[in-house]
Amino acid sequence: MTRPGPTLAPVRHAFVLLGRATRLPGKFHLVVDGEPIVRREVRLLTDAGLEVTVVSVLPCDLGGVRVVTDPFDAGPLGGLEVARSRTDAPFFLFGGDMPFLDVAGIRTMRGEFDGRTIVPVGPDGEWEVLHAIYAGVDSRRVGALRREGRGLKDLVAELDRAGGVRFLPAGTIEPRSFRDVDTVEAYRRWSTDPALGSSGRRRSDSGGG
Repeated sequence: MTRPGPTLAPVRHAFVLLGRATRLPGKFHLVVDGEPIVRREVRLLTDAGLEVTVVSVLPCDLGGVRVVTDPFDAGPLGGLEVARSRTDAPFFLFGGDMPFLDVAGIRTMRGEFDGRTIVPVGPDGEWEVLHAIYAGVDSRRVGALRREGRGLKDLVAELDRAGGVRFLPAGTIEPRSFRDVDTVEAYRRWSTDPALGSSGRRRSDSGGG
């Protein structure tokens, strides 16, 4: 008789990364559809049933939202290192400039969790490493990669080589969920008509930065 495998605990935590935003200063607090982007993200993630923590390089007061400091200022990998130091459990990681997160898609990802890191693939074939669930991450290896000047995609590649990543095929998650606001042009376009840009675009590994 085959014994059932261990029951996986649900993914309960989400970390939202706020970097320096050098290309578009203040972008996390720009208003889309009546809400500052970062507050909109926190609301959507809460609606998806997640406990949300914001990880910020710069001082940030979001009222009742839990905010912790990123002392590394080393891009998304440093933010992930902070998140990993806060919990041993699997967690979602998002850039803080993604106003169109899809609650249904996030719930889908939670339902697909099988103990491995889960990374969606965007319409252009890019890994959406800032719209992902991270699990089984060695905090010491994360710190070593950060000190080497590596990035979040390097970590995902290492996890993948060890069989620790499940990639969700393009189309599994609504592409608008991956949209980030990195430029003035993008903000002007999407803040006036959020329905635009649903086909997805390439996101850099600088997310939230």
